[in-house]
Amino acid sequence: VTPWVAEFWNTLTSFLCIFPPLFFFCQAVPRVVGVIPWMYPLLSFVMFGSVCFHGTLSFLGQLLDEIPIMIFVSMSFSVLLDSFTLESKGSRTSWAPGPRVLAAISITQVTLLTYLYVARAKIYAVFIASVVVQALGHWPIVFAELNGRLKSERAPLFRMLAKHVALGYGGYGLWCLEHAFCDDLRFVQLHAWWHILATLSLKPFIDLLLFQRLHALGLRPSYRPTLCGFGPSVFVSED
Repeated sequence: VTPWVAEFWNTLTSFLCIFPPLFFFCQAVPRVVGVIPWMYPLLSFVMFGSVCFHGTLSFLGQLLDEIPIMIFVSMSFSVLLDSFTLESKGSRTSWAPGPRVLAAISITQVTLLTYLYVARAKIYAVFIASVVVQALGHWPIVFAELNGRLKSERAPLFRMLAKHVALGYGGYGLWCLEHAFCDDLRFVQLHAWWHILATLSLKPFIDLLLFQRLHALGLRPSYRPTLCGFGPSVFVSED
């Protein structure tokens, strides 16, 4: 399409996907939830890295794409686990590592994986395996919450999860199809659609993290999607 951009449609969709997370971040969110709102700017940085990679197809661009993804997945897992360990009145279970330990583990993990990827192997499996394993590790905690203290709230949480799974895993399916049959599916731009669906899928997932955190803090959250789910969705009861 253009001689100045290596992969035009993938670069364009990555660029466009920088902005929705910033819109989500600017919406009103309770300040008691710590780092959760900052996952939106991090997601924007992921898409900026994707622009760098698809626009240049350089190894540096690839690192700018993949390192923020590892940070995002590690951060979301740490937030989910930390909220899971919260008990009444802000205390934590006896085995809880706490946010500082989880942050230290996340930083160490990302640093070591980046070192292995860059200095030793340069094997894509180092990145993709770590992301897939940690992403799958979210689900046992989610199901434990749905069958535990969030059991009475399963209806709205299932709606969040349904949106996340339909958009995110549906988009991942398109990515796999494009990867396997790129020569036959060259003009349908499935990878570009994956960028859009993946970005939109993380709004309900971050809503889930927000809802879990507020509930663990005893703040009685409710789920009322606005703007077809792309406006503020999680609210704290005033009474």
